[in-house]
Amino acid sequence: MRKLLAVHMLCLAGTAYGEAPATQPTPAIASAEWSLIFRFQDPRRVSVVLPGGARPVVYWYMLYTVENPTEREINFVPEIRIVTDRLQVIRCGEGVSPEAYRSIHRRANDPALVPPEKIAGRVQPGKDRARHGVAIWKDFDPEIRSFTVYVSGLSGEMMRWKNPAFNPEKPQGRDNRAYFLLRKTLAIPYSLPGSEASRGEIVPRRIADEQKWVMR
Repeated sequence: MRKLLAVHMLCLAGTAYGEAPATQPTPAIASAEWSLIFRFQDPRRVSVVLPGGARPVVYWYMLYTVENPTEREINFVPEIRIVTDRLQVIRCGEGVSPEAYRSIHRRANDPALVPPEKIAGRVQPGKDRARHGVAIWKDFDPEIRSFTVYVSGLSGEMMRWKNPAFNPEKPQGRDNRAYFLLRKTLAIPYSLPGSEASRGEIVPRRIADEQKWVMR
């Protein structure tokens, strides 16, 4: 049985842009910003035969719910990425066929499940108003042995982080920023045991029982 976990932070209204200290950025110990409850199932692998295709295409997916425990509606705009041990970044929905969602929807048997492109929006307060979503990624390098799922959009906590590579003698721009805007993000690390040949039967193993909040 897939283990269902919950991450719950005290939530209050507001958004902050704090000035980050000159050390490694970390979330506030006691934040006054809103935070949503995020429950999820560990990533699974699914093979889908696309229309007109002959061979199945492999995707990974993570089912989740997001709940608003505050007394006001919260705008939920998630960004869910996989970063592999080879620093490959796989963005949710990128290169994913709509047929993958349809296949996952049939498996999940959840009438409340919302496709990734429609999950963003206002979440009303209350457990009974939770939104059900799924993150779907294209398959990655079969030689990868570990990866981390990063989930942002769950908290209003932000901070400015000084760019150590900023050159004040050059104009500011995308490649020369004085500061980066970092968001409180949930990091969920996994390992992929076994050999490349057995990848189809492997279930990712969560490295830590307690997920870690980072500024990213």
